[in-house]
Amino acid sequence: MRRTIIHNVNVIDGRGGDPARDVTVVIEGSRLRFIGRDGDIAADAKDHAETIDGRGGFLLPGLVNCHEHLDNRRQTGPFQERAALPVSALAIRATHNAILSLCEGVTAIRDLGAKGQTNLQIRDAINSNAVPGPRVFACGMPLAITGGHASPICRVADGVEEVQKAVREQIRAGADFVKLMASGGFVSRGTDRPTSAQYSLDEMRAAFDEARDAGLKTTVHAHPPTAIIRAVTAGVDCIEHAGLLDDEAAGLMASHGTYLVPTLSESWIMATNGTNVGRPQWLVDASREHAEEQHVYFSRAVKAGLKMAVGTDVIGEMVPEMQLMAAGGLSNAQVIVAATRNGAELIGRLGEFGTLEEGKLADMVLVRHNPLEDLAALENIEITIKDGVTYVPAQVRQSLGLASPQLPKVPHLNRAA
Repeated sequence: MRRTIIHNVNVIDGRGGDPARDVTVVIEGSRLRFIGRDGDIAADAKDHAETIDGRGGFLLPGLVNCHEHLDNRRQTGPFQERAALPVSALAIRATHNAILSLCEGVTAIRDLGAKGQTNLQIRDAINSNAVPGPRVFACGMPLAITGGHASPICRVADGVEEVQKAVREQIRAGADFVKLMASGGFVSRGTDRPTSAQYSLDEMRAAFDEARDAGLKTTVHAHPPTAIIRAVTAGVDCIEHAGLLDDEAAGLMASHGTYLVPTLSESWIMATNGTNVGRPQWLVDASREHAEEQHVYFSRAVKAGLKMAVGTDVIGEMVPEMQLMAAGGLSNAQVIVAATRNGAELIGRLGEFGTLEEGKLADMVLVRHNPLEDLAALENIEITIKDGVTYVPAQVRQSLGLASPQLPKVPHLNRAA
């Protein structure tokens, strides 16, 4: 059995506490078997083991990106052009992005929708070891109303019976959870307004009942309070974005234990760099206007004590996302919990990964400096370990000819836990 021993490392276990200092970690096969003092390791455990000197660095659970679109991430141009690409091209893009995500310390992904269900295909390819990548948990295609948000890449369904059928189709295809577009958004000018609620309470209840009967979790894209309140009342497990959250909707989410994945960096990067990645000027302008208000909406979520996970959406990035959440009122420790433990809980796999505990899957990242003091430490991942297999991002990028990412700098966000 493959065995890896990491010496001289500080462990941030993802549960919000202080690091365990100067410990040794033993990985056997795909599992984390030991965290403790080097002298407590059985002598035979060191036989034929690969050893890694952590050099006083910090080991934490692999990051969980809870709002990803593998087939669309990091693409340039307006949504309409990207949505028109053939599924074959999108599948190749998804493979490319899966490898990049590993290099960025992401060991699990919750894919929120893909044209032609490419997210299910890349998930299965990774699970069969055909390509490297994080664990993928995917919804297949989201559901949207006729003319609704992002409908060109969705399964369009109107009315209770058609919604039930569409959910059953995603379940039959192998979806891990179900997603609905419960409001408008920002991708189509004029016809797709973020203030508009989409899907009725009855339609959402029908969808969520179908998902629950199959043992699946549910989520919705939703910006305005009306859509959020409808979805929570209908029993949704998570709200994506909540870009127009008010106190009433936040309070209802808190009382129901509904998760939030805020995707703050999507609009922030759109506002600061959207022109350089080919987004239309009207969208850049709208993002700049919204960016001024974003901290207000997010502060309501923080004040309400909502459970949160971390997600990037299409143009966002993990580290700026985490920094923006810290700037919005969370401590660095809370942000790290959101990016690790909470992500695994939202996916429904906290018993398998999300924290560094003996017996769990060996998904972890090694960084040189303490992210509890400065989240920018996560910009430079020295090692990503997934399923006990070690990846050195610098070597992966070099062998594949991938440039290191130039992350946008979020100013003055180095608050400690």
